Amino acid sequence: MADAVFLVLLLVHVGSIVAWMGGATLFVSVLSPALRRMSPASRGEFVLSVLPSYMRFIGGSSIAAAVAGLALYAYITQVATSLAPSSSGLIYVQVGAVVTLIVLLIAFGVLIPTSRKLVGLLKQSQKQSVPGGDATIGAQVGNLQKRLGMAARLGVFLLAVTFILMIVGASI
Repeated sequence: MADAVFLVLLLVHVGSIVAWMGGATLFVSVLSPALRRMSPASRGEFVLSVLPSYMRFIGGSSIAAAVAGLALYAYITQVATSLAPSSSGLIYVQVGAVVTLIVLLIAFGVLIPTSRKLVGLLKQSQKQSVPGGDATIGAQVGNLQKRLGMAARLGVFLLAVTFILMIVGASI
C-alpha cells in the first residue's frame, strides 16, 4: 500500500493539473471562439466580468500543479524511492517537467499580462467616448485577443505533450 504523503501529493498534483488543463481547454475551445462572435459591447462586458477571475484560476491551478509536482518528484526520488519511475521512465518525467516550466512561462509571461492589458484597455474605453479613439482601442483589443488565443492554444498543446510524457514516464 502506498503511503499517505505520496497519495496526498499525487491527488493534489493530478487534481490541479486537471483544473489547469480543463480551464485552458475551455478557453481555447469555448470562450475564445465565442468572443469572436460577440458584438464589441458584449465582448467588452464579458471580458471585464469573466477574464480577471478566470486568469486567477489559471494562475492558481498552474502554480499548485507545479509545486505539487516538484514536491511529488522530490518525495519519490529522495524519500520513497520504491515509488520512483524506472531510470528509463524518469527521463520522460523530467522532460515533462521542463515542458511544464515552458507553459508556466507562457502563462505568467504572456497570458496573464495580456489579459490585464485587455481588461485595462476595456475599462479605459468605457470611461472615454472619443470618436477617433474607439477605432484605435478596437484594434488594440483585437490584437490582444489574438495574442491570448495563440498563447492559450500553444499552452494547451504543450500541456497535452506534458501529460503524455508524464504518463509514459510513470508507466515505464
